Amino acid sequence: MPDTSTLFGLSRRSLLTGLLATPTLAATVGPSTAQTDGPRWTPQQAQAVLKDAKGTKLVLLGTAAGPVPGRSREMTSHVMLSNGAAYVLDCGMGVTNQYARTGIPFHALKSIFITHHHADHNIEYGPLLIVGWMQGLPLDVRAFGPPPLKQMTEDFMRAYKQTIDFWAEDFHMKPLASVNVQEILTAGVVTQDDNVKVSAILVEHPPVKPALAYRFDFKDRSIAFSGDTAPLEAVAKMAKGADVLVHETMYVPAVETYIRGQIAQGRPVKFDAFMAHMKADHTPSEDVGRIAQEAGVKTLVLSHLTPAIDSIDDETWRAPVAKYFKGEIIVGKDLMVV
Repeated sequence: MPDTSTLFGLSRRSLLTGLLATPTLAATVGPSTAQTDGPRWTPQQAQAVLKDAKGTKLVLLGTAAGPVPGRSREMTSHVMLSNGAAYVLDCGMGVTNQYARTGIPFHALKSIFITHHHADHNIEYGPLLIVGWMQGLPLDVRAFGPPPLKQMTEDFMRAYKQTIDFWAEDFHMKPLASVNVQEILTAGVVTQDDNVKVSAILVEHPPVKPALAYRFDFKDRSIAFSGDTAPLEAVAKMAKGADVLVHETMYVPAVETYIRGQIAQGRPVKFDAFMAHMKADHTPSEDVGRIAQEAGVKTLVLSHLTPAIDSIDDETWRAPVAKYFKGEIIVGKDLMVV
């Protein structure tokens, strides 16, 4: 059996915490031009695609890596809509506004899934619950993710109990008192309902353990998410035959350019040490292509883009991936519907 802890001997470490995006916004992207350059769709475009949509749809709410505010891309988050039920995966900063911009009602939100406990994936989990509740979030909403998700949820609900109680009294609403949380420690089926079966595997994102990848098997299509991970054969196996694979993507030349510039400005790190740090748990573009090809997926969506700067055009993201993956490649945009 091959070693599934890394694939092809390569991996990458963590997101760029100090990276700033250029402010330039490219031309508007339309629903029929998913691969056109430009950092995001408009809410009107997403709503137009989702209106009376048939079948399961995936909306990329945030496509940027790293807990860096102020960029044109929001932090990592997604929502899947199937038969009127919504499923959110990851809650980076911006998820609540982005969810609202899709036009999907909050009362449709059935479950929330977290891949791992880094801020760009979980920082707005609590606010989504509280603000969502004010907008009709079901009281029986469920949450899934690695430990200590249950404790985090209880702590957040305790911290905001007075706020919830004020609103419940003022608006004569039933308070959001608790959330049904299921913690995930091992690979396997996580949950199943009338719309979807959700499975998870463990991925490599040290020192974060456990970190998860997920697969959602709906009746009409299957969607897999790598989460943050080093290149893993296990991800290819999990995503085998999926219609869509959303995979984190690092364009290494841009990362190298960035850190050299930071060092030149006096940042007290060494280039080799920094890049070794990056190699511990992220996936460079070429390996993303290899994984998708091995999985035999129909469509590969490049997301959790590192570095998440607008000056990198779509073809630059796509080219190293396309050397190995021969299916459809989509460079993720915020609010893009797939």
